[in-house]
Amino acid sequence: MRQLFKLPHLTELLEEYPLLFLVDDTLQPKFGKKFEHVKILHDHARHLGKEFVNAHDFVTLAVAFPMHDPAEPQSVHYFMVPFACRMYQPEGDSKLKMAAELAERALKIVGQQQHIIFECDSWYPKKDVLNFVKNHDNVDFIANIRKDTALYQLPQRTGKRGRPRKYGEKFKATEIVLTDQDDHYAVGMTKCMTKLLGQAVWVIRSQSRHEGERLFISTLPLQDLPKLTPHQTGFWRVLDYYNQRWKIETYFYEIKKFWSFGSYQVRSQNKIEGLHFIANLAYLLTQLLPQIQPAWQELQGRGARKNALSRAISKERIFTSLAQAAQKHQNSEIILQFILEVGSRTQKNS
Repeated sequence: MRQLFKLPHLTELLEEYPLLFLVDDTLQPKFGKKFEHVKILHDHARHLGKEFVNAHDFVTLAVAFPMHDPAEPQSVHYFMVPFACRMYQPEGDSKLKMAAELAERALKIVGQQQHIIFECDSWYPKKDVLNFVKNHDNVDFIANIRKDTALYQLPQRTGKRGRPRKYGEKFKATEIVLTDQDDHYAVGMTKCMTKLLGQAVWVIRSQSRHEGERLFISTLPLQDLPKLTPHQTGFWRVLDYYNQRWKIETYFYEIKKFWSFGSYQVRSQNKIEGLHFIANLAYLLTQLLPQIQPAWQELQGRGARKNALSRAISKERIFTSLAQAAQKHQNSEIILQFILEVGSRTQKNS
């Protein structure tokens, strides 16, 4: 992670735009009980079509860097890299605690001066994760929240002596007026209180035919969110930032599809996590190549070439060479030069 902050392509916009911490977990189904820590787990999103699955569960923190969009010079997009992953064990730490610990580790590298937005789906806005947000002044929060989250109006001043009220009158999410719409969503926003964070927040209600009602929360006022696209204004900007969270979903798909993490056969936790580290490294190198060398941008988004590149980077001899380079040289430029050489050979072969 520290080496990534030496790449100007990734850091030139960090003074103006926040860094994103994206948290989610993914299930990997397994057959049989001989895999260490495999359990019948609840799939709340039902990605696999079933409510309960015999699987491993991996909690992942990814970090997303703001970058200029080559296709749209007036726009900014986020480039996501996986930071760390931990296998969830039902008898061990909760997924919330794992997510918070991963975020603390990443924050130590990033530093307290960098503005960060923590993003997650509606499963994670609970104690450990919320405490991480509360404990750091440089961390804000944008997330999907449950539709039944208790909402309160801002407390009114009474002019009377005594301790002021923390919360105003309770109201329902359906009372948030939908004031704007596009081709897919009708949306509305209000500033209010919740018991999630104990501070005034902005809650957005969205409604669509396909997704029904959804609620989003932001600790940032709209004027403090730098625009990502010129045409997105108002509370659409909050949704624009939340949409960046889907990059971690794409990462889960790609690491299973192109880097074979969806079909591992090793059974011990140490070997599984070691394999995940190698797959993550291959993924990271493949994503970085087009950023380091613009001539290789055509490698992005092309399944066959991405697959060829991932196989080349994943070869044992390449990882051996990379490990030797990392051991011999602390200078990140040496490592980056190795990455460039791998990409150059792969581009010629493809």
